[in-house]
Amino acid sequence: MIGSVAAVVVLAGVAAVAVPRLVPGCGEQVTEVSAADSTSPFLDAAQRTKQPDHDRDTLVEALQGDPAPFGRVLGAVGYHYEQWAQLSAFEQGIGVRTRDNPDFTMLDDRTLEPRWSVQVGTRRSTYDASAKRYLVATMPSKAAPDLVALDAEDGHRLWCTTLGEDPVGPTAPFATQILPDQDVAVLTPAGGDRERLVRIDGQDASQVWARTLDADSGDFVGEMGPDRLLLGGRAQSELFDVASVAARPAGPALVLVSTRDGKTIWTRPASAGVDVHVLGVSSATAVLQEWNTRSKSARLVAVDSSGNQDWYAVPARGAGFDAVLRSGRILVRAGVHWSAYAVKNGHLLWTRTVPRSPQFLPYGFELSGMAMLDADHALIGGTTALHTLDLRTGAMTAAALPTDGISTTYWPYQTVASPGLVAVATNTGAAVLRRE
Repeated sequence: MIGSVAAVVVLAGVAAVAVPRLVPGCGEQVTEVSAADSTSPFLDAAQRTKQPDHDRDTLVEALQGDPAPFGRVLGAVGYHYEQWAQLSAFEQGIGVRTRDNPDFTMLDDRTLEPRWSVQVGTRRSTYDASAKRYLVATMPSKAAPDLVALDAEDGHRLWCTTLGEDPVGPTAPFATQILPDQDVAVLTPAGGDRERLVRIDGQDASQVWARTLDADSGDFVGEMGPDRLLLGGRAQSELFDVASVAARPAGPALVLVSTRDGKTIWTRPASAGVDVHVLGVSSATAVLQEWNTRSKSARLVAVDSSGNQDWYAVPARGAGFDAVLRSGRILVRAGVHWSAYAVKNGHLLWTRTVPRSPQFLPYGFELSGMAMLDADHALIGGTTALHTLDLRTGAMTAAALPTDGISTTYWPYQTVASPGLVAVATNTGAAVLRRE
């Protein structure tokens, strides 16, 4: 993703103009904190008894009585009608940030105790992670970013490198992709309408190769088969901006490059007034949302490993739609109508309609934010319940959320699931539970 970062933005893609040097003071705005010196915002049962909070405790009581995947509540925190807690899931457990504090804490998947934390001194920063690495990119306003690699198990610093010579602005393309060998691919602006792609050695931060290319808006960077990296497209939120796409000239929409040397394998162009958003890659098939300003039509498009169209589908004729790729299936939401398509052949797997009233999803919900419980089941935070969706059939089960006189009190804005935990953040409190 491209980093337009107000405080902290999660990136999944590629990072920046890497300079093969370890300059003195590199990463001085990043401070690792040990488990012993880290703290968690979540209170256990004894602490909650000493610090009662009506909305938080009502949420805990409701979740504690819900069926699987919800088990025992390990910790909870209350706040007042704001998205105060930001949660993320990792192999090691649950990551947490709190409002007005971009510092990150990794909470253990078994105990919910802090494993480590990191403090970042710049107002803007970005991060990316694999099962082994945690990357922090500082985003200072008057200097080039530093990229710092930490061990995801204990937060120990592994290396640091400076990403280019110039600052990266809030709307500039900036993304990172950690490769299987823990090398890091990095994408940043290169002047004009071009981007710079660099591969950084995951052991010593040296530059493996670098090149300049045109990757459209540079929204997506991700692997597309062994030793191949797909780049391009624009953000989903911008794809259905009619004026913006109408002004797009003909040119490259997607580029596939070799991760071995950075050379282009193929380029897929788009006509003037047409652009794509990359939903993801499954078994070397890239799945796109495409918007055509002239025909005012939106499509799902599958592109094969040679860059050719494999199939297309029109989920909502003449309108935009929300979509996400998960486990070989594309889930689509067009108003109250939901559907799923098979990546392999584009066949429609199922359709269903969700209730219009009461409002089914909180304002701002996007399918890309739903948590995956396993390959076939997703956890979706609705306005009145937490829904477990079976992606194979479209069937849903519901675990009730509490309600009161203010309908938005317990609306969830985030659900995440790690191997052993599930966490829910609502407008007035967040809770972490054991998974069952």
